[in-house]
Amino acid sequence: MKAFETSGIKRIIVVHLGKGEKVLESIRKVIEEQGIRNGVVLSGIGSLRKITMHYIKTLDDLPVNEYITIESPSEMGSVQGLILNGEPHLHIVCSDLNRVYAGHMEDGCEVQYLAELTIAELDCDLVRKLDEYGISYIDKKLPFK
Repeated sequence: MKAFETSGIKRIIVVHLGKGEKVLESIRKVIEEQGIRNGVVLSGIGSLRKITMHYIKTLDDLPVNEYITIESPSEMGSVQGLILNGEPHLHIVCSDLNRVYAGHMEDGCEVQYLAELTIAELDCDLVRKLDEYGISYIDKKLPFK
């Protein structure tokens, strides 16, 4: 286990997405335009007409993922995750008329009416590194020598 402390929150950014906008692609655009290096997506709610995500399929050491796309009226109940070194890693919980879905958000989630998200920019210098199984973990960015 590792734990990391930040110096605090620099700012909170509130994002509104309208009909037809794509969630993850829009978050990446906000990250780039606002110059966010590290942050946390605190909340995300809204309505979707397309869900794209993946989740783990086995308990093997090497990950095997199941990718799904659902095109139906859906409620986005939660989006959360970290932005490290400018790269978002987000999970989503949403539901359509038949079931609840939860997993890793992929490109292509499309807003039906609106979506609202909040991003807290953190004052820290963290990165992701890969372990022997190809799984990314959080670590401190090493200074140049």
